Amino acid sequence: MSELVNVTIESERKDNSQTPKNRKLNGKNSFGKNIPFYLILLPAVITVFMVQYLPMFGLLLAFKDYNVRQGIFGSPWAEMSGFANFVQIFQTPAFLDSVWNTLWLNVLSLIFSFPAPIILALLINEIGHTGFKRTVQTISYLPHFLSIAAVTTMVNQLLGNYGLLNAVLQPLGLEPIYLLEQEKAFVPTYVITEIWQTVGWGTIVYLATITGINSDLYEAAQIDGANRFQQVLNITLPSILPTTMILLIMKMGTLFGSSFEMVYGLQNPVAWTKDVIATAIYKYGIGQGEFEVSTALGLMQGVIAFSLTFVANTISKKVSDVSMW
Repeated sequence: MSELVNVTIESERKDNSQTPKNRKLNGKNSFGKNIPFYLILLPAVITVFMVQYLPMFGLLLAFKDYNVRQGIFGSPWAEMSGFANFVQIFQTPAFLDSVWNTLWLNVLSLIFSFPAPIILALLINEIGHTGFKRTVQTISYLPHFLSIAAVTTMVNQLLGNYGLLNAVLQPLGLEPIYLLEQEKAFVPTYVITEIWQTVGWGTIVYLATITGINSDLYEAAQIDGANRFQQVLNITLPSILPTTMILLIMKMGTLFGSSFEMVYGLQNPVAWTKDVIATAIYKYGIGQGEFEVSTALGLMQGVIAFSLTFVANTISKKVSDVSMW
């Protein structure tokens, strides 16, 4: 025991011997040794800067009376100290409708699609056969790698008037189902399609967390007579709570950010002619050429998303002591 104490004390002395000057020198040496790795990382950093940060200068459009010939920097500032475009948005009745439609779709998506990967991860974790388990995992997360355009095309080919569903029903003497022409069917189709595409990838995150749970906890629970459901309830779910809260915080930021591709790919003039914020941005910008209004609407959407994320993070930190920052 005394030897262990001496070793501990000696290690503490060595740690304390690292003065700020020594740490600074070590940092410089470490940087010099890792220069090749930084050079490898440099193209990715440049790409992120070019794609994600450089276009942010375009946000100036939201405060400009934009003229294509004059460009972003040459165009005059909008009236009302640059906020005329925002005022125009709030005075448009269609804007409030698009906000409601966006919120409605995303709340339903949150209710149904957020728990789906948790449930699937718990079910897959209970599969004993390794080969079957891996097969289910692979099949479930393959849709994640499909583009949203491909997914919506598949849905239209399956549920369209002349799709696979009606091709099976009609030879059987059954009435065809024109599902995509029914307005009440759009929202369920949207939510189910989103679940199908995203559930597998979310399942991987939860399975990775479940794998990291100490097996001794389950063994102790079995000794105490706990069944599988009780083990899941008292061990698995509390263990994945931090991961769940982080993903929930991130999900909250998307409540006002419906997928443009998903909505645009599934809507049609018969069943769904309503706009969400994403399609409204598209119509203002590409459809009507009002790029400044489109940019203002996109900026508002981003600010709202950040605010929701910040509020959700603050609440989570106070309630569960889990937060993103």
